[in-house]
Amino acid sequence: MAGDISSLGVGSGVLTADVIDQLKEADEARIVKPFDRKIDLNAQKQESYDILSSLTNTFKSSVSALSYDTLFDNKTVSVDGAAEVSVDAGANVESFTLETETLAKKDITKLGAVDSRTSSIASGSGVLNLEINGTTYNINYDENTTLDSLAQSITDAAGDTIDASILETSDGKFSLVISSKETGANQAITITDTDDGTNGDGSLDAALFDDSVEDGYEKIQDSTDAVFKYNGITTTRSTNNIDDLILGLDITLKEEGDFSNVTIKQDTSEIVGEVQLFVDNYNSLMSNLNDMTAYDKDSGALGVFQGDSFVNSFKRSISDSVTSRFNGDSLVNYGIEVDRYGVMSFDKSAFEAKLNDDQDSVKSFFTGETDDNGVETKGFFVSFNDNLKEYTKYDGLLTNFDNGLTKDAQNLSDARARAQASLDSRYNIMTQQFIAYDSMISQMNNSFSSLQMMIDSETKGS
Repeated sequence: MAGDISSLGVGSGVLTADVIDQLKEADEARIVKPFDRKIDLNAQKQESYDILSSLTNTFKSSVSALSYDTLFDNKTVSVDGAAEVSVDAGANVESFTLETETLAKKDITKLGAVDSRTSSIASGSGVLNLEINGTTYNINYDENTTLDSLAQSITDAAGDTIDASILETSDGKFSLVISSKETGANQAITITDTDDGTNGDGSLDAALFDDSVEDGYEKIQDSTDAVFKYNGITTTRSTNNIDDLILGLDITLKEEGDFSNVTIKQDTSEIVGEVQLFVDNYNSLMSNLNDMTAYDKDSGALGVFQGDSFVNSFKRSISDSVTSRFNGDSLVNYGIEVDRYGVMSFDKSAFEAKLNDDQDSVKSFFTGETDDNGVETKGFFVSFNDNLKEYTKYDGLLTNFDNGLTKDAQNLSDARARAQASLDSRYNIMTQQFIAYDSMISQMNNSFSSLQMMIDSETKGS
C-alpha cells in the first residue's frame, strides 16, 4: 500500500498524498487535538491534587495537635536550691518549698584490716550472721576461709540486699566493707560472728572486729531515712528519690540543710508553637488554593481548578471555619485573625496574655469541656478536625476527587484512541478511493491521448 500512496497523483496530478495528509491534519486538529489538550489539563490537575492533598494533611495535623487538651498540661519547673524536681504533664502540682533535713543513707561497716586477702582469716568453722530488715543471712566459713572467699560467700547468699567489697585501705592492708544496697533506716545491718549461727563467739580473726586500733573495725555510716519538709510539712522516705508524694511529681534530695524554692508554671511554648504552625500551614494551603482557582481577567489566565465546584467548595469550607463564630466565640479573641486578603496572622503577645489571664477559657475554646452533669461540648479545633477528617480520611472526599481525576484521565485516553482510530480508518478508505479515482483518471487520460493522436493523424492526412 505504501507503493500505492507514493504513486498517488501520477495519473491525475491532483489526487496526491499531500492532499490526503493536509486533509487528515486538519481533521486531527479538529477532532484529536482537543483530547490532547484535555489530557494535558487533567495531568496538571493530578499534579496539583498531589500538592493540595499534601498541604491539606499537613494543615490537618496542626488542627489535630491543637484539639488535644494534653497540650495544656505541660509545665516548666525552676528550682532555686540544690534539689532536683521534675513534673509530668498534667500533674496537679503547684509551686512549693522543700527543706532537706536528713538525706537517706545506706548502712556501711568496715571490718578491721588484715595483711592479706588470700590468707586464712579463721581459726576454725563458724557462721557469720548478717541481719537486715528482718532477714538473717548465715554465712558459713572454716579455717580455709580468706577475705576474698568470705566476700564472695556474702555476695552469693545476700547479694540482692547486701554489698561486700574489699578495699586496700593502706599499703598491704585489706578491709572487708559490708553495706546495704538500699538506703533507709530499715537497712541497718547487724553483724554477728557465731559458732553455729546462734551461739558462741565464732572463729574469725579478732582483728576484723577490733575497733580500738588504727584501721580497725569501724561503723562508717548508719542507715537513715530522708527527712524533709514539703511546704513546711515534715515528711520521711527511705530514699532520696521521691516519686510517691504527689502523682506526677519527682523529687531528688541532694544536700542536707538545703532549702529549695520550686516554681511551677504552665509551659506555653509548645502551645504557642503549635498555634504558629497552624497559622503558617493555613496560609500555605489557602495561598495554593487561591492560585489553583484563580482567574485573571486582564490576561485571561486560569488556575488549574478554576471553576471546579469541589475545590471551590473545599476552599470556602476552610475559610468559613476560621472566620465564623464558634459557640459564641472566635479565633480573633485569641490573637488569630484573617485580613481582607485572606491572610491569617498570629498575635503571640495577645495569645500569651489570654493564656496567663484565663488558661481554662482558652483550653475550653480549643479542646472543649465537660460540665458537672457530664454534658460534653466540643472545642473549636476538635470540631474543625472532625470536619477535615471528612476530606482526608480513607475513602474521604479528597480521595473520591482524586479517583475522579484518574477516571477522567482514562476516559480521555480511551476517547482519544477511538477518535484517532476512526480517523485513521476513514483516511485509509479515502486513500484507496483516491487511488481508484486516480487510476480511472489516468485511464481516461490515456484514452483521450490515443483519441487525440487519431484525430491529429486524420487531420494531417487530409
